[in-house]
Amino acid sequence: MATATDTDIKEIKDILTNIQTQIVDLKLSVGKIEATLQTQSPSIQKIPDLAEKVGELKNWKQIGLTIVGGLIGAWITFLLKTQNH
Repeated sequence: MATATDTDIKEIKDILTNIQTQIVDLKLSVGKIEATLQTQSPSIQKIPDLAEKVGELKNWKQIGLTIVGGLIGAWITFLLKTQNH
């Protein structure tokens, strides 16, 4: 077996140093992502409430259109019946 030379040991130490630097960089990136998620968390939690409100608005819109349609139909019927007399 060949013995490890000083250059091989230095190369391994450099590789380990690079790996440690990359790990630190990744930890910083993860920290930034977590901070962003915590900042946006209140907005994300409001989404179900907003969806429910939009659903309610759609219901009121349908109710309003039904009433308006009924009133227009009644008005047309009234006009047609009054012309016959």
